[in-house]
Amino acid sequence: MAAALGLVVSPSAGTGRGLTLGREAARRLEAAGHHIVPLGAPTVDETRSLIARAVRGRAVDGIVTMGGDGTIHLALQHLVGSDLFLGHVPFGTGNDIARALGLTTMWETGLEHLLDTLERAEPVSLDVMEITGGHGTTYGLAVLSAGLDAIVNEAANGYTWPHGHARYLRAIAAKLPRYSPRTYRITVNGRTNTGRALLVAVANLSSFGGGLTISPDSDGRDGVLELILAKPLTMPEVMSVFPKLYEGRHLEADFIHVHRTGKVVIDAVGEGVTAMVDGEEVGPLPVTVTVLPQALRFLC
Repeated sequence: MAAALGLVVSPSAGTGRGLTLGREAARRLEAAGHHIVPLGAPTVDETRSLIARAVRGRAVDGIVTMGGDGTIHLALQHLVGSDLFLGHVPFGTGNDIARALGLTTMWETGLEHLLDTLERAEPVSLDVMEITGGHGTTYGLAVLSAGLDAIVNEAANGYTWPHGHARYLRAIAAKLPRYSPRTYRITVNGRTNTGRALLVAVANLSSFGGGLTISPDSDGRDGVLELILAKPLTMPEVMSVFPKLYEGRHLEADFIHVHRTGKVVIDAVGEGVTAMVDGEEVGPLPVTVTVLPQALRFLC
């Protein structure tokens, strides 16, 4: 069925190939009978305003994002609770959401899949994380980070080289040796505990950090979040567990604890901590993370 699609393209993704690939995607979507409403702008704030206006005015049936997790995050803020759908064509780096949902991370194959899905499939309903605190209310789809994981994520965002997962490895190498675990006050499932932790993450989907399977049991469809905590570790312990993150086998370690919950409150005691979600800054702790079941219609 033909649809009116708002197209949001990350111009910087794919080493700057975004605009070229966006034009090609628009051409092929129009050739398939869809009406394209360009929603790109020179700045993120302008793009955000265009998306909000299109959603509020029902100028489109759905939003198609092209790029990495950050592009999805931008559109997500305006689609939660709406009956408009979100489709995605991944390219560039930081495709953890696509990876967790079983989508290809190759642009050409991703566009073919989107065209086929628009023709043959209905959107699926995904859970969303509502995060209050920080800079206000933010929505996240994959993983919120509030420990070393957040500091590594923030550092990786500042690198222009290398590309892909290697950026996260560079950030880990730079930040881990000088990192001192923080003290947190965390309320989950009606209990509040205070203690030091190396890693603090809340997962709705399985993947973060450019391909690390932080929470293999998270699928975004069960109405439950996973809180993953890692106690302070020595450098040898970190190096021994890190390779297991690629396959999700780190949960076997006795210094990793997982809590399944619908809501968690995370605060830092003493030194301030900045939280990140889906690679984007949320703001300083404390934050409250609540699952919103089936709050997003997504073309998988």
